[in-house]
Amino acid sequence: MSDEGIVRAVRRLAAMEDERDRLSERVDRLREAATAQELAERDRWGDAMADLDARILLESIGVLDEMGMRSAATAVQHVAEEEGLPATLAEQDAQGAF
Repeated sequence: MSDEGIVRAVRRLAAMEDERDRLSERVDRLREAATAQELAERDRWGDAMADLDARILLESIGVLDEMGMRSAATAVQHVAEEEGLPATLAEQDAQGAF
């Protein structure tokens, strides 16, 4: 993987992490949800955050592998398997989770 490819991959992951932080803030603001509408909104944002967490994890596996960091990729893969995630983003997309 070229230096430029590494930079692109890291930026892509950083952007995903930033989006996850924004979703987390929305969920946190609704921790004390009282109405059915607020609860539904909290659940919607929480589901989006969980989906993004899975994408970040699976994307990280691919990036680490591309960078030649196979031991790290394998370790992250074990975490993904413990979470019940498929081996790749393509498999996750095929399951319609995202």
